[in-house]
Amino acid sequence: MNTFPDGYRRPHLTGGKAIRLSRIADPVTMRSQIVPMDHSVTVGPLGPTHHTERMVRLLADSGCDAVVLHRGRAQQVASAAFATMGLIVHLSASTSLGPDQDAKVLVGGVDAALRIGADAVSVHVNVGSATETRQLQDFAAISRECDALGVPLLAMMYARGPALPAQPTGTTLAHLAAIATDLGADMVKLDYAGSAEVMRAVVDSTPAPIYVAGGPGRTDDEAIEFGAEVLTSGVAGLSFGRNIFDAADPFRVASSLADLVHRRAATTAMARAGAPADVAALESA
Repeated sequence: MNTFPDGYRRPHLTGGKAIRLSRIADPVTMRSQIVPMDHSVTVGPLGPTHHTERMVRLLADSGCDAVVLHRGRAQQVASAAFATMGLIVHLSASTSLGPDQDAKVLVGGVDAALRIGADAVSVHVNVGSATETRQLQDFAAISRECDALGVPLLAMMYARGPALPAQPTGTTLAHLAAIATDLGADMVKLDYAGSAEVMRAVVDSTPAPIYVAGGPGRTDDEAIEFGAEVLTSGVAGLSFGRNIFDAADPFRVASSLADLVHRRAATTAMARAGAPADVAALESA
């Protein structure tokens, strides 16, 4: 009998994927705090020369589970910084200087990520964009490569395009999760649905563990409060970037969120075990 509450997933993985995934998420609950720091390709430097290494060390000390970096940036960080925290190498990119910021392209491969010690790789897909077809093809190609090499894949799924609203509905988020699951993602990053009730329905729509993005910039207290709200929905964890590395006190925010992910959030989820999915809530978002 399944005794795990909603939001918890026993990953059906073996071999290399299972071993590598255990370095970036709890192997039973899939709980994880992932900090994306791939933004510099899009918007430019996040800080002075040593910003990345110092931030990675701070994140590791704060209890974060994994950081997302592009391959070249990761190679500028001393290997010791990853002794207690996983490395996810990001394979997608676009820039704010280009004519279409939603047109993500592949800028790396799984084999190259493995050579620098990656525990997993990630791809970004903008569903609804003008280049959706190519992005889905790229996603599928990376997914096949991950399966062949035993590497976990994090899919960052967004609904972005001229015909789409800024705030995705629960139905849209569930669709994004379904795409990621069907194309072979082991972890899925989504925007927040706007309420814990609607987000829980999204979580209950897919077997893949869901991690929620931090969204627009917030104060330190607001980021912590937002993380606490998100975690009541049964998601597997958080994927906050700028709300940590741009925080007034990055260590406080990162450590507080890590505590929520791995302690208080687990208590909340256990208390809500067996809560049925409210499918109607998907339509009401």
